[in-house]
Amino acid sequence: MAFSEIIILSVTMMLYLIFAFGAFLLFADFIYSLIEKARMLRRLRTRENDMRGGEAERWLHRFLLTATGRRIATPVFVSLILIIFISVFLAGYRTTGLVTSFLLASSSALLPFLLLWIRICGIRRRGSHEAERLVSGFLREYRISKFNVYEAIEKVVIKPEGIKITAKLLSKLLYNLRSTGDPAFIKKATEEFAYSIRTNWSLMLAHDICMAAVKGTNISLAAEDILIQLREARTMVEERKRLNSEAAKMTFYMVPLIYLTTLFMAIKYLDITPERLIQNQFGTKEGIILFFFIAFFFIVNMALIQLVINQRFDY
Repeated sequence: MAFSEIIILSVTMMLYLIFAFGAFLLFADFIYSLIEKARMLRRLRTRENDMRGGEAERWLHRFLLTATGRRIATPVFVSLILIIFISVFLAGYRTTGLVTSFLLASSSALLPFLLLWIRICGIRRRGSHEAERLVSGFLREYRISKFNVYEAIEKVVIKPEGIKITAKLLSKLLYNLRSTGDPAFIKKATEEFAYSIRTNWSLMLAHDICMAAVKGTNISLAAEDILIQLREARTMVEERKRLNSEAAKMTFYMVPLIYLTTLFMAIKYLDITPERLIQNQFGTKEGIILFFFIAFFFIVNMALIQLVINQRFDY
C-alpha cells in the first residue's frame, strides 16, 4: 500500500470520527433542550423506565450518570457507539479486509467505554478519600439538626470544604430525596449515590440515609461506627500506597519504553533507515495494525494503572 493511500485512509477515518462526534453533540444538545423544557416530565419518565428496564439498561444509566454528571439517554450513547463502529468498519473494510476491519471497529467502539471508565475511577478515587471529612461532617450536622437527615445533608453541601466530589453527589442525592416521597425512588437515589463512589463505607452510609429518609430511623450510632472504621483503615491504606507506588510507575512507562527501544535497535543494529522504518510502520497494512494495537493496549495499560496507583480509600 502506498504511503499516500495510508494518508488518505487516515484522513477518511478521522473525518468519519469527527462527523460522528459532531452528530452526537448536535443530537445531545437537542435532547438536552427538550429535557430543560419538561424537567419534571423527564424525571418521572426516567424513573419509570429505570424501574421497568433491565439490569443492563440500569447499569448503563448509572455508568453514564456517574461519568458525565448528566442524565444522558442510553439510546443516544448506544447510537454513538454504533456510529463509531460503522464508520471505522466502512473506512477500513476496503483496505484491511473483513476480519481486520471488524477488530479495528470493535476496538474503536470500546474506547468511549474505556475512557469513561477511567474517568469514573478518578471520581471514585477522589471521592473515596473524602470519606472521613464527609462522614464526620454529616454526623456533626445530623446531631445539631436534631436527627433531621435532610437538613444535615443540606448543611454539609453548603460547606463543601475538602469534600468537592462527594458534596456534588450529596447535592444530587438531596435533590432526588426532596422530589419524591416514594420509598422505592428514595432507595434508588441512595443506590445511585453509593454506586458513584462504590466503597463499603458509601454503601453503608447510603443505606443509613435511606433508612433515615424512609422510616425516620436515628442513624447517629451507625454513622459513628462508619467513622471509627474509616479512621482505623487510614493507617493501612497509607502503607499499601507507599509499597505500590514505585512498581506502578515502572509499569506505566514500560510500553512506550519498549516501543522506543525497538525503534532504536532497528535503526542502529539492523541498518534500517528512519525513512524506511516510518514507511514500514505507517505505509503497510501490517504496520498500521501493529501500531493501532500498541496504542490500544497502551490505553488499556493506563486503565490498569488506575487500579494500581489510584486505589479507592475504604475499610
